Amino acid sequence: MSAGALMVLLLVAGTLPVLVRQLYPPLPPRDDTVVPGCVVVLGAGIVGRGSDRRSSRTGLRRLARALEEARQRRLPLLISGGGPGQQRGLISEARLLAGDAEGYGLTLWLEERSRNTLENARNSAAMLQRKGIGSVLLVTDRAHMTRAMLCFRSQGLDVQAAVLERLPSPAWMPSAGALLLLPEIWYEWLALIWYQLRGRL
Repeated sequence: MSAGALMVLLLVAGTLPVLVRQLYPPLPPRDDTVVPGCVVVLGAGIVGRGSDRRSSRTGLRRLARALEEARQRRLPLLISGGGPGQQRGLISEARLLAGDAEGYGLTLWLEERSRNTLENARNSAAMLQRKGIGSVLLVTDRAHMTRAMLCFRSQGLDVQAAVLERLPSPAWMPSAGALLLLPEIWYEWLALIWYQLRGRL
């Protein structure tokens, strides 16, 4: 097989959701004995500038799932996410998402200082431990969930996963959406390796 044909084959494979799904970092073993005391959703960045700053589409999808889980389970919702703008006095990811969560009658807690997943876990755990909560239902995307769960467990929290799947369906239908997820998946693998080398997990 020529190099060109191999590249075409790999490109086609990268558009198939059923194959891309196999590249996700494996999730930690599920613990069905965990009874969550809170739903935690992780921010996913801010788009726009100045007065036009708003939650990313990924963040809003995560929030929608978290709101659904919190309402069904009658649990408080902790929204975690600061972002680099905090140092310049700009509104946090968590506060932007909270604006979209108003009117649902839920108890909302905001963690607004974190800049990455490990800080999401550290700062959220500190807040929850002060409230006497040691177990959570964690909401984030499937690609991100492995690292997020390991970070939260490293802070002494029991974690159940509420996975948000972004791979298109049907699984065997070529999709640009599947291809676009590949850089995110590779990033997660590299981040997991980096965290392990630094002894953070």
